[in-house]
Amino acid sequence: MFVSYHSRRNTCNSKKIEIEGSYENNEYVLSIKNLLECPIRLFLSSEDEEVYTILKEVSPLVLKANTDTTIIIKDKGDLKEKIDFKFKWGDSSLPIETTSLKSLPFPADKSYNLLQGNKSNPTHNHKTSLYAFDFKMKIGDTITSTQDGFVIVAVDGYKGWGYSDKWKPYANQIMIYDTLSHVFTMYGHLKENGSLVEVGQYVKVGEAIGLSGKTGHTSEEHLHFNVFRADDGISGLISYPLDSIGIYKVEDLKRHQLLKGGGK
Repeated sequence: MFVSYHSRRNTCNSKKIEIEGSYENNEYVLSIKNLLECPIRLFLSSEDEEVYTILKEVSPLVLKANTDTTIIIKDKGDLKEKIDFKFKWGDSSLPIETTSLKSLPFPADKSYNLLQGNKSNPTHNHKTSLYAFDFKMKIGDTITSTQDGFVIVAVDGYKGWGYSDKWKPYANQIMIYDTLSHVFTMYGHLKENGSLVEVGQYVKVGEAIGLSGKTGHTSEEHLHFNVFRADDGISGLISYPLDSIGIYKVEDLKRHQLLKGGGK
């Protein structure tokens, strides 16, 4: 057997994923740490056919929140820069435990129009955006969490926008993972420096997490809100349908409808 690995709980307080390799005594040791409050899937490969065959035995590697794993590859030399990694959020084997969210993504004393709802054009027509919601929020308006959970993404360094596809990677966003329901919620197009939270932070329903904006692939200021579950497809996450959000049944929502914030 050329590969061995083990996993254990990790109490480190860092908030990231760490991958380190070392070579000694004809063994290449790959140490992987998931220091996030969310499971991840790691796909390992190599252009070396023999190494690729070995890695297939453990890939995809599912790491629970705050765990680490060591992979040992013997008799294949120093594999520094010879192993490729691809990362996906979540564990697709975990069941989704909810079809509702307690609150809309803005304060209870605010109301906003629904620009675009589920399964609609021009942009909510793909498996990664099918069940998303766009709310007509102005730049600087407060965004609140729709669920309890841990912040796993907090990006707010971008400031540009545009309607062409080249702008898709440049949207500021926050993503929160609920460890009980296994649902991800994403809040997109935040303003530059518009995150009010940090990766690893635990937030509650209704807590202010960010400021709305106009960044990335967009033509107007608004909040793009999406719900995801882990999936085995290329993207790793797909949009997940809700029965209700806040006080509203999703099937009854209409484009341009004015929605009151807060929740049940």
